[in-house]
Formats: sequence, structure tokens, C-alpha cells
Amino acid sequence: MKLLCAGPTSIDKRVLSRMGESLTNPDLDIQYEIFHRNMEKKISTLLNTEATSFAMLGEAMLGLEAAVLNLVEKGDRVLVIYNGIFGEGFADFVKYCGGEVVMYKDDFRRGIDVKKLENFLKNDNEFKVATMVHCETPSGITNDIKGICNLLKKYNILTIVDTVSGMGGEEFNFDEYNVDIALGGSQKCISAPTGLTLITISKEAKIAIADRKTPVSSYYMNFENYYKYDTSSGFAFPYTMNENLVYALDEALDILLSKDFVREHSQYAHATRNAFVSAGFSLYPKDSYSNTVTAVICPENHTSSEIFDALKNKGIIISKGAGELTNKIFRIGHMGNNISYDNFIELFEKLDEVFDELGIVTKKSLLEEFKKYLKEF
Repeated sequence: MKLLCAGPTSIDKRVLSRMGESLTNPDLDIQYEIFHRNMEKKISTLLNTEATSFAMLGEAMLGLEAAVLNLVEKGDRVLVIYNGIFGEGFADFVKYCGGEVVMYKDDFRRGIDVKKLENFLKNDNEFKVATMVHCETPSGITNDIKGICNLLKKYNILTIVDTVSGMGGEEFNFDEYNVDIALGGSQKCISAPTGLTLITISKEAKIAIADRKTPVSSYYMNFENYYKYDTSSGFAFPYTMNENLVYALDEALDILLSKDFVREHSQYAHATRNAFVSAGFSLYPKDSYSNTVTAVICPENHTSSEIFDALKNKGIIISKGAGELTNKIFRIGHMGNNISYDNFIELFEKLDEVFDELGIVTKKSLLEEFKKYLKEF
């Protein structure tokens, strides 16, 4: 089965091979610690920074909740900036910490409007933290994190950015964007196995954690236990690391960093979007198109379940929508190891077949349009 969905992605054989290695005891071997710290530096390199990065054992949702848990205390005002269901979900984490949530909702079919946000902040800016999503996977939108975070910094607001579906596919300059905590996952554009959360944290965020009035109410999710370690205790990590997942992640990072991954994702996103538009389809986003996932509105009288099932029967898995959009849109994940010429040629060849079988009339062949736009990039 070929995975061309919005994650988890397919995994390179070299990465799977590394995951099968069992070389040492990560609790006891100093050489493993050296290797692990070098892997963490590669996460920082991915985000164009020398800021501290580390990996937590757990799917990326762990990192989203942990970031809020570390920065937010009872009574803190937190601005939840959202234009999609993932961004909206940060509100629950804030409530768990006893924080005061202020919701800032923008158009779900457009990127966050920085000017509108600026006007809002002129009247209300007493926030300790703001949360947001870089790439809203369910809608195929990538937000202007640089513009948003630099605006928030004018008001000394700490920033938490979910870039799970952006990291390794979209351009991200941690320092230039003024981000305090960036959160990634191993299973999207990086194309490693699911199971690791990737954290990059600023000096300002470290200071805020150190200056808390109350302790972080978790050991496992306390960020200081990851970056403020004391090896004199005999242990370099807060718990036993999964060496197999870390080996796989290290290999996946090497593969990603060996190429111009931003251009590659942009190229396939450009060709995919334009192929659908030329063939007569409408994209769900009206602007701020993601370079890692394309969301397409289903033709009238048809559902994403029909398209999903028909493609699956031909050996390809894409994504349906999410939430209220579950059966209204379908999504193509041009991310990480999913991206190859042969994969996408087969995808659009099969899509042409599926739409013909379902009685969906297209203005042009998706396959031929994809080839044309891929060449022109």
C-alpha cells in the first residue's frame, strides 16, 4: 500500500534498517549519550538555529500539551490563535493548567491575517503566552509564523508553535521568527516512525520555566528534566530512551538535511495544486497554501469516503477531511518520503481512473496536468 496521505508518511528502507539496530544500553553507555546529543543538534539545524532541541518519547501530541504545561500557570492569560481545529485544540491544554483562555479565531479557509491580529492586540495584549499552528493539516493552510510571532514579541508574549506538519517541509527560521517553543513530530515530513516529539526551545522560554511560581506538575513532561540534566547522577535522560526510534530519527534527519527539502516540497505542492485547479476542482484554502498537504473540495454529490475507498482498492491511501470536513474534502500529503516522481505519477494516473469510474467529469487529465506543472517549477 502506498501512503500519500497527510501523515504518518511512508518510511525509507534505510530508516527502517536503522530502527532494527539494538546496539547498547542508552542508560549506561556514554557513547550513546554523545550520539543522542548530536542527533538533537540536527533538529536545531533543521530549524536554522543553535537553540536547544531535544526529543521526548511519545507521539507529537505529548509535546503540544507539555509546552503549555511548562509555560502556563494557574491564572495566566493565554491567547489561542487559530484558524483550524488543531489550533483550537490548544485551549483544552490551557484549561488543564488552570490558565485563562482567550480565543482569537480567524477564517478557516485563509491564513491568519497579521494586520487583523495587530488591531486586536492594540486593545488587548496582556498575555503571558500565545499558541498557534504553523501548518493546519486538516485544511492545507500554512500560517505566517514569522509575521505572527514577531508581532507578539512586541508585547513580550511567549510563543508556542505547533509545526508538526511543517517541520522538514516548510521553511522555518526559529531565531528570525522569534519563536519560543517549536513542536515537531517524527512521523510527518521527517518520515521517521511515529513515537517521538521534537522540541526546540528559546532562552526566554527557559527563563520563564525557571521563574515559575509553582513547579511544573509533571515529571515526564517537565522540559527542564531534558535540557537541565546532571550526569553526576549517572543518568543523562529523565527515563530510558528508545534507542531504536532515535537511530531511525537520526537517519531520517540525515536524509532530509542532505537535500533542499523546502524546494522539493514546494515543487510537488505547486504541481499538485495546479493540476487539480486545471482539471476543474476547487481547493479548500483560499490563500496561504501549504507545501506539505493539499486539501481539495469534493465534487458535488460525491464524498471523500468514495474517493478514499476507490483509491485504497487500487493500492493508494490518501486522507479524508477532519471534523466537519471529514466527507467534504480529500487531502494529498506531499511530505517527506511520500515524495517521489513515481509515487505521484501513479497517484494521478489512479485518480484519473477513479474519477472516471465514479462519473466525476474533469476538464483535463490530472496526470498530464501534474506532469506539466512539475516541469515548469
